Amino acid sequence: SSHCQVRCVLCGSRFGRASSVARAMSMLPRGPLPRLLPLAACLPGAVLSSESSFVVYSAPVQLRYGQVYNHMQDTMPLPEEVVARYASGETLMAISGFDVDMVRRDPYGSESQVKLSDHYLYHYAVNLGGVSTMRKMFEAAASDKELHHMLTGCHAMTRAGVHSFLDGLDLAEPGMHHRSTASFGSAAGAEYRDNPQRLEAPYRLLVERPEVWAPLVHIINTNRQTKHRSQSWSPLIECPCTPQRRINVSAGTVDGKVAFPPIKCSAEFAATGNPSCHLATYVGGWRCCEHGVFVVDTDKECADPQCSEKPVDEVFMKFTFFYEDAKPRMRGIENAACCDVTGVTQGFENIEYDIPACPAGTPPESCVHVAETVQPLGFFGKHPRSPKSRFSGSDLVDLVFAAPHLHIAGISIELFDAVTNETICEVRRALHDDGGVAYGHGSAPGDERGYLVGLSTCRWDESSARRYRRDHPMRTRAVYNASHRHTGVMSLWLMQVSPVGEPDFLV
Repeated sequence: SSHCQVRCVLCGSRFGRASSVARAMSMLPRGPLPRLLPLAACLPGAVLSSESSFVVYSAPVQLRYGQVYNHMQDTMPLPEEVVARYASGETLMAISGFDVDMVRRDPYGSESQVKLSDHYLYHYAVNLGGVSTMRKMFEAAASDKELHHMLTGCHAMTRAGVHSFLDGLDLAEPGMHHRSTASFGSAAGAEYRDNPQRLEAPYRLLVERPEVWAPLVHIINTNRQTKHRSQSWSPLIECPCTPQRRINVSAGTVDGKVAFPPIKCSAEFAATGNPSCHLATYVGGWRCCEHGVFVVDTDKECADPQCSEKPVDEVFMKFTFFYEDAKPRMRGIENAACCDVTGVTQGFENIEYDIPACPAGTPPESCVHVAETVQPLGFFGKHPRSPKSRFSGSDLVDLVFAAPHLHIAGISIELFDAVTNETICEVRRALHDDGGVAYGHGSAPGDERGYLVGLSTCRWDESSARRYRRDHPMRTRAVYNASHRHTGVMSLWLMQVSPVGEPDFLV
């Protein structure tokens, strides 16, 4: 594709997109939990001969100007025909990808796309699976404050919640092969309309008895034109800490609540003096962007703290999933443990950081901020981030999918094999937006002027996927334009790996 000149064997391009609220989790059936079948189960009967798709919508997101929605919604049923097809457990759903959109819907069923400059998607995550496992997960979260934080709000960007929960089930019920829940997204955000989420065969997200889904949505209402603004994008998308945020440095709290996960960078990144690594110097980012808060100064902008005089707008997230019946030799996947430039170990660390502005007089070509780190590729046991994992660092995985994540002012992000220095995947801003990092130039949804609107993805099939130990070191290098200060930026790789030699991942 002319839209993707990413260094990888197979890479993403600009795909076209295929074109209810139900009872909450508390109302799900409470009967005996069915035994989960191993993923090696045979698949009798007719199978789908080609890829199918289904569309689901989030519950409505209602916001006033400057308000934040950052919330895990209640579970909702999947389409009846999808549930019925896989209800017996004899056939597994094999998800090959998904598309994301944000829309308005009228009472007559018509819909229209919503611009980034109207409602900004900061990030999203989706959990999809069987009632029993989803119920177990949310019931566990209700009694475990840490797990609750890991599954909801901004902490879900670490992708640690579902991973930790399933590891715990594997320990509690060995041999049960708990793969009936799949998670998607996490830190992916504004690039959602041009960020192809596709897997190459034989790799698939394998789900047993899919029945329900639950989206986590983080959106900011930026729907107001501001005259004389120096840049085309809204400053609200960087989540400024307004005067209404009560930051207590000694207590480590924002608005009376301990920041979770704690504001903490790796020692190496903290040594750079980045302001985001310490609450005392924190001035903007997702810790000031929690559910229900406003990222405008409500004393100046509104008649009361809740801006009740401003109109309420309503939007929906729209997800289109592509799937087929699992076939022999398909292989399952899991989230990788890498990469976040603010960390050096398994999983994400602080996730966000600031881009300080260059000193006055710095030549434009030198006015950049560079961040670099090395982390292990996969999750493995005897580590604080995955203490319940049954895997060891020497176990092998295939790297099958890599999605970059940058914010406004991002120029490039690269993924290297830290041992050989081979470039595994790379995207960068180019004159004609053909380097994998695309900025908008117009006014249509997906091409909003000045916004980062696209990030190409890398993916590999079985013949081209690179095989590594789980503890193999991967290096990330991210470059941002530093002509102006930016808060809460991210430089992440959201990747998927497929375990090697694991029978419960083979069909």
